[in-house]
Amino acid sequence: MQWERILDANLNRLNEALKLIEDISRFTTRDRILLTKIRQIRQELLSVKKALPWTRFIKYRDSQHDPGRRISFDSTPRHSITDIVISNFTRAKESSRVLEEVLKAVYPNISKKIKKIRFLIYDIEKSMILYFQKIFDPSIYVLVDSAYVKRYHLKQVIEVLRKNGATMIQLRVTNKSDREFMNYGRTIRKMLKTHDIRFIVNNRLDIALACGADGVHLGQDDIPISIARDLLGDGIIIGLSAHNIAEAKKAEKDGADYIGVGSVFKTRTKPDAKVCGLQRLRSICRSVKIPVVGIGGIDSSNYQSVLKTGASGIAVSSFLFKGDMIKNLRSLTAKK
Repeated sequence: MQWERILDANLNRLNEALKLIEDISRFTTRDRILLTKIRQIRQELLSVKKALPWTRFIKYRDSQHDPGRRISFDSTPRHSITDIVISNFTRAKESSRVLEEVLKAVYPNISKKIKKIRFLIYDIEKSMILYFQKIFDPSIYVLVDSAYVKRYHLKQVIEVLRKNGATMIQLRVTNKSDREFMNYGRTIRKMLKTHDIRFIVNNRLDIALACGADGVHLGQDDIPISIARDLLGDGIIIGLSAHNIAEAKKAEKDGADYIGVGSVFKTRTKPDAKVCGLQRLRSICRSVKIPVVGIGGIDSSNYQSVLKTGASGIAVSSFLFKGDMIKNLRSLTAKK
């Protein structure tokens, strides 16, 4: 019968999707609470299967003639682990809904159990998607300043950065209109859409939202982190500049995802910036648990000393844009 085939196919799809989600949680997030919740859902599903004449469903299985057997079926590409997570949560939600609706006609009490599972899946999906949205690698954090990049060169710059080791890109725009700022951001967002490089907008929450950036970087005099979080949501990365241990600790307490500390050395980008030095950077790294990025005057001759302080990454700008960009960028990644 057709309903047995539908139930069999969707029980399999739901179980497969949940198992993949469990494994990703186990080996990637390593979040015990999240993993426990996923396993509880799988146990609930197992109890549902035991309550159904599942072995009878198998009799009606016709996998030899199933259109889904073709390699070309459901061939949507996956570009990242986030794509895989989203895809399998979609499968899990769709399957649970189909099971719930079909079971209403034949096993209404079990249909209610599937409904419970479906809503548990919604809860877990939110937690996992927010987790993956906020995964970032700050090791080579490139500051793309509008002073160095003309509009018609921007695509070329981003192409070079994404092919030569950049892990995060921050857009800083001065002396431009808001529309130009937004268009810069949208160009970068489009070029990084299928890459794991995180895109950060300096200061402007509205521009970050308008162009779909992964996060925003704030200064000490900018809008407070708590307000930024309320406006942007939990899935957005928020970085904050800090110049001493007190500011760093407060940033961590307020919910910053990373801290930018500088200027580590004298810098051509901000000639008037106060130099904090390696010792202060080291002290700040030891005082907080969130990632710390050293910024200011960093180049191929001194970046290793910055990383030795415990910093999770280095931020570079003028070193790249006032020289051979590809050569200089590779000089930072070759010895890592």
